[in-house]
Amino acid sequence: MRYYYLDIYKTFSCMAGECPSTCCAGWSIRVDEEAMERFYALPESDLKEDILQHIQKKQDGYYFMNRPDGSCMMLDPDGLCRIQRKSREEMLCITCRKFPRLAGRVQQDYWMSMAASCPVTAGYLWTKTVGWYMTDGEISQEIDWTGLPYDKERKEGLEWFMDSLRKQSEAAPDSMEESVHFLWNMYQRMYDLMEDCLELLASSPELSYLEGSFDYFEKDYGAAEIISQMMTFQENFRGKLREFTKNYMLYRVYSRCLEFPEESGQKCLFTVAGELFLFYILRFSRYHTIHRDDLSSVVAEINWMYRFCVHSKRRSDQFTSLLKDKFKKLEYLAEIIIRIS
Repeated sequence: MRYYYLDIYKTFSCMAGECPSTCCAGWSIRVDEEAMERFYALPESDLKEDILQHIQKKQDGYYFMNRPDGSCMMLDPDGLCRIQRKSREEMLCITCRKFPRLAGRVQQDYWMSMAASCPVTAGYLWTKTVGWYMTDGEISQEIDWTGLPYDKERKEGLEWFMDSLRKQSEAAPDSMEESVHFLWNMYQRMYDLMEDCLELLASSPELSYLEGSFDYFEKDYGAAEIISQMMTFQENFRGKLREFTKNYMLYRVYSRCLEFPEESGQKCLFTVAGELFLFYILRFSRYHTIHRDDLSSVVAEINWMYRFCVHSKRRSDQFTSLLKDKFKKLEYLAEIIIRIS
């Protein structure tokens, strides 16, 4: 057996009380059966009563309840978990104990990654270059994405995407007419997807709205002003978006492979491209409404996008359906992502 892991997996250190976010917000945390047995086996106490009264049974299992702001009911005002505070880490359910680490079997190997809803992971994806390590239990070596044992469809899809991204960076600039046509088309696609995402958000009480995420699209701008602001956004972020696009695509295809090993390569790349497009919407809107482009703002956008797209299976499936309805083909969605970056 070989072990593959994202390089930050080895060096990750939780920010704990200094974390600007919380890993216990924006999703419904499932309680595994073994954790339920541990909770029921606790001696009668305030902690046992506290835990059990904040767990609800749903059709597919047990879940911790959420507050109206999306945070877990077991969180104290300082953002720390009462179970861990009053007991020990081993008492936590599997989801809480391992977060933000992800791990799973892919064929005969074991793959490990990190969740981008963690600010440390999001900051890594925005500021670093993703890499991996492989070990057979004796020798460990650093590898890039080409050293990962992907199936043919995923590997060829990634090769095509990375090659297209490289060619776009080397291509001559578009004419003004071509640029205006592309940016207007992209804005319309952003607007359409934004409206559908708001509907999904309305049915997701556990996920709070991130200030400025879609506010730009509610303003009454003229076409000329929209194109001008799209151009400003592209000029200011093109280089950074290109690096992030490459990072995120490589990271998420790897992570989805360990999460959904039976998923087709085409669906995997299509979904990840959609996540990137949603991030572009957030970055564009917040840049022009709350006027922030510092690292903490970008990290918050990556965190929110990941929570929206990944933390709920229902919402994830609905989002993927929206993408297929809006873009039809991976090549069309990828072209937009590649050209803006």
